[in-house]
Amino acid sequence: MPADYLDEAVDLQATLNATALQAQLGKNRFHIKSLTHCTDCDVEIEHERQALGGVERCTECEGYHQRETFLKTQRVR
Repeated sequence: MPADYLDEAVDLQATLNATALQAQLGKNRFHIKSLTHCTDCDVEIEHERQALGGVERCTECEGYHQRETFLKTQRVR
């Protein structure tokens, strides 16, 4: 894969990450205090993630939790 495609992919991912972060920030959950450590694995939660408000899991555990929730809803159908 040429470097140009990789550069474009990296730029696109950065844009998607920034857009997703702005969407989360727009939910205005700042008044809900985030935990400093993940409830599942006890790893410190990233400061940027804590700033979203109401965060209880690290990024990795939250991703796992969301996948499990999604799969459960798919099985019900």
